[in-house]
Amino acid sequence: MKLFRVRTLRKGHRYLGLLVGIQLFFWTVSGLYFAWNPLSKVRGEHLANPSETLAAVGDLAAVISPQEAIAALEVESPEQLELDGLALMPLLGEPYYELRYREAGTERTALIHAHTGVHRGELTPEEARAVAEADFAAAAPIRAIERVESSVKDGEYRGKPLPAWRVTFDHATNTRIYIDAIAGRITARRNDTWRIFDFLWMFHILDFEARDDFNHWLLRIMSLLGVVTVLSGFALFVVTSKPMVERRGRRARDSLG
Repeated sequence: MKLFRVRTLRKGHRYLGLLVGIQLFFWTVSGLYFAWNPLSKVRGEHLANPSETLAAVGDLAAVISPQEAIAALEVESPEQLELDGLALMPLLGEPYYELRYREAGTERTALIHAHTGVHRGELTPEEARAVAEADFAAAAPIRAIERVESSVKDGEYRGKPLPAWRVTFDHATNTRIYIDAIAGRITARRNDTWRIFDFLWMFHILDFEARDDFNHWLLRIMSLLGVVTVLSGFALFVVTSKPMVERRGRRARDSLG
């Protein structure tokens, strides 16, 4: 290989390294963080109590039928109702039918008491407190209970049901538990480990908004440039090795004659 080609390869590798090096650094650092922190810790599951079971909510033989639960739905246009799912679930020591349905194209959820057939309303702040305290295994007081009615793309509660209750614990992990205000289910657990994970994940996939798209062009281009940088490094290792340098030297002397 001619000397100017070696210089061109070296220069190209140097500038590629400068361009891609920062992203390679973030990929490596984020990968290390992901490897050292299991998802159960990121999701707060290591501080979560076992979920409430139907066995603890009384006589299940006395529950109303699913048809009665559906009939108890207070909807404006029953003829436009499309049922997507129905499940029997416990909530605060009581059995409920959770109905997921569409009314005029809008997704909705309703809880029907499985004994009385009463269509219950949203959780109160006190009920949200009780759900969160039953879930959080650590001994810690509650710092705040807030109603969440909107979310942002890059927020810690995105793509989840609204409205919701956010219960913040005064704990070393800075845990926040989000509860669906309609269905009474815990929809997210957030803590400092999750927040660091989410920040590094943003740089890992180069999605600075929703942080869930890893098929976009910026990531594809940076990945290709990373491969080219590595391959150019391998090529430099070969062409600058002692046998190759000596071979080029012999050719140069032979050409001088």
